[in-house]
Amino acid sequence: MGDNPVMSQSDGETPPDGPPASGQQPPPPPQQPQWNPQSAYPVGDPRALPAYPATNPYAQQPYAPGQPGMPQFPTYALPDHPKATAALVVGIVSVAGMFVLVLPVLAAPVAWVLGAQARGQIRRAPHQWGGESKATAGMVLGIIGTILLLLVVLIVVIVIVVAVNDSGAFEPDTSV
Repeated sequence: MGDNPVMSQSDGETPPDGPPASGQQPPPPPQQPQWNPQSAYPVGDPRALPAYPATNPYAQQPYAPGQPGMPQFPTYALPDHPKATAALVVGIVSVAGMFVLVLPVLAAPVAWVLGAQARGQIRRAPHQWGGESKATAGMVLGIIGTILLLLVVLIVVIVIVVAVNDSGAFEPDTSV
């Protein structure tokens, strides 16, 4: 039982490392797995393949930034359209300033017009200008400010109409 390597394997013992006994063929070397380059999965006899491949030899290894061999492509950021920035600033000033002092709300229509012009020019030349979101935000703030301006004007007009029609509303009553 101890002389036969096949039988010694079944008993749990390791086979001898020397040359095989006379008349026996040496065991074939283990086959290396072959990989399918299109699917990146091993092909061939499943019994000859490892249970779980650790690495894929065909997978491209990622490069760390600045490492040699990594292609360096310049990235370009488009400049923001000047009217887009102006529309955003004027829109913020008009809406926020309206709550502090009513006068800045007069600039809201300017923000609306600047934002609309900038957005149109950016959409016509997207390879030249950036900042469409700034232009849209400025335009929206301009619309909101214009609506607030119209409400203020409407309130002032109502107060004036009421004052003209009611002649005794603003006269001091001296008689008690």
